[in-house]
Amino acid sequence: MKRRRLIAGWILLSGFVLVAATRPDGLGQVEEIRLFDHETHTRVVIELSREAQYEIHELSNPPRFYIDIEDTWIEAPNREPLAGTKDSPVRTVRGGQNMLKRARVVMELDGRDAGHRVFHLQKPFRIVADVFNGKPAPKQVKSYGGEDFDSRPVRRIVIDPGHGGKDPGAIGSGRVQEKKVVLEISKELRKQLERAGFEVFMTREKDVFISLEKRTAIANKLHADVFLSIHANASPDKRTHGVETYLLDTRYDRQTARVAARENGTTVGQLSELQKILASLRLGYNERFAARLAQSVQTSLLGSLGKKFRGTRNLGVKRGPFLVLFQANMPAVLVEVGFVSNRNEARNLKTPGFARAAARGIAGGIVGYREHHARSVVAER
Repeated sequence: MKRRRLIAGWILLSGFVLVAATRPDGLGQVEEIRLFDHETHTRVVIELSREAQYEIHELSNPPRFYIDIEDTWIEAPNREPLAGTKDSPVRTVRGGQNMLKRARVVMELDGRDAGHRVFHLQKPFRIVADVFNGKPAPKQVKSYGGEDFDSRPVRRIVIDPGHGGKDPGAIGSGRVQEKKVVLEISKELRKQLERAGFEVFMTREKDVFISLEKRTAIANKLHADVFLSIHANASPDKRTHGVETYLLDTRYDRQTARVAARENGTTVGQLSELQKILASLRLGYNERFAARLAQSVQTSLLGSLGKKFRGTRNLGVKRGPFLVLFQANMPAVLVEVGFVSNRNEARNLKTPGFARAAARGIAGGIVGYREHHARSVVAER
């Protein structure tokens, strides 16, 4: 075992000697390496240009593990070391070319034996490594004011306009793009919420791509009280229409699986057992708040749209394994404001009148949630 570790260590050190070699034809590449800090772990995301086979290996003295990625090339700046934060269990992440057709990403650890897990996601293909810091998941999340979640008012909102940039989302009747529709609704929603006295942030304010992991990380870093991901739906059945609101859960039906797969950038078949386990990690403490938030938003949204757009259908509050909600440290919901695949709704979705009505409805739901939460805080004192 010792000899094997020594040999593995020598390979690890010598594996980065190929930096000056000529890249062989036909290889995929590492597009980007990203780090995100969470309460209980640090997440390392390795985004690739295409799907690839990979292996995970562990070493000690010093403690570290590495991921070998076959038929893949890694260029600068992804060979430059990334430093973890002071409290992160990851000291550095560095990439290199282990062999001519194999890239290697090494995570050097701080010595805490708290474990790690590695899995992959699709569209774009990315390998995700969660390195745990040994701390238990917090029962109560501290706000930026230092108050416990149960006792603080609802005041800071993060709006997440789905998709963007190279990811248009669903494209529907009349070439209506989901990414454009939800951005306009989100901008109007920010105005409505600010008028209601909230402090509001957006994960994107223009047509740019942001990974699902980064969207939630933004909300966590801002210590938001509510996270709202705004989307537009699509269905193979062009007659399907209506609005629905989702919260995170492992329980879901066939229709929800289709929606979750599309928003996650996967297929229904790729909603694996691992993804269900990941969803369950965020259940519990925030679930009852998220359920209350989802119902308040759905009721208000339906009422607002129904006044201006007759025949708006209530598809209800549902639960599912949405990646963008996985790591939220606050009540988080995903709102589907309509179907771009339905001709009538697609025509409505791209109008300023729909954006205002949808924003008014979602904002009304947030106000209702704030007031209910305030009454609950007073009652518990």
